[in-house]
Amino acid sequence: MTWMFSRIGCACLIAAFWLTGCAVPVEEDGKAAESAMSNASLRVGLTANYPPLIDRQGDELVGIEIDLANEVSKGLDKRIEFVETPWEQLIPALVRGDIDVIMSGMSITAGRKQEISFTEPYLHIGQMAITRINEIQKLGSLTALLNAPITVGFESGTTGESFVKTNMHNARPLALASIDAAVEALRSRKIDAFIHDAPTAWRIGSDPAYQDLIGLYWPLTDESLGWGVRTSDSALRTALNEQIALMQKDGRLSRITRKWIKVRVQVR
Repeated sequence: MTWMFSRIGCACLIAAFWLTGCAVPVEEDGKAAESAMSNASLRVGLTANYPPLIDRQGDELVGIEIDLANEVSKGLDKRIEFVETPWEQLIPALVRGDIDVIMSGMSITAGRKQEISFTEPYLHIGQMAITRINEIQKLGSLTALLNAPITVGFESGTTGESFVKTNMHNARPLALASIDAAVEALRSRKIDAFIHDAPTAWRIGSDPAYQDLIGLYWPLTDESLGWGVRTSDSALRTALNEQIALMQKDGRLSRITRKWIKVRVQVR
């Protein structure tokens, strides 16, 4: 939870697959019920392990989300407080009121929308596969990838996991802790392919440090990224939607994505 990918506008071949089974949350205390728009600062929850969307370089947080958050800071005249949070704790932290917004390359899914609200999409991506370059003959088509009896890795709790378990019926699924763990597993032949967001595939496919690996650039899903807010905070959601629309209109959104993703990106 990684120029590559997408965590950008991919025209996808297969419909998006969603995480499901989430209960509707109950916001119990005052800090979760009042709008963050009344505060001087905006607490942004993120998991810094998803370049080029969000990453940590030494003591500095970098990536598309950081640049966009800084633009939002100026647009809303609010100080940004970045709150690093484990990926699986981002939504609970938002519901509790410990953070005000999730800006961490989060896909908009039906399951997540049962717990939180999302802004309009700011980026469109899809899941893609990454494999060893010497496997390209075996996995060099979408049909081969979907039907091969291979071991396929994914990050737990992601749309990649949902796609593998729903569509790759002959595959042996294997949950991995991170993108770095997946790269190691590919190189050690523990897995044969890794399913992750398009930005990851683009990054790995274009980085000389990964010359032994290759991205298979067929979009496997059609996904949108959005910022998560509490269901009760319609004022913040409206304000963030206005900022996204302004950045789309004046070109800032495209400039920021081009800065971090060295491939052709379409921001819709």
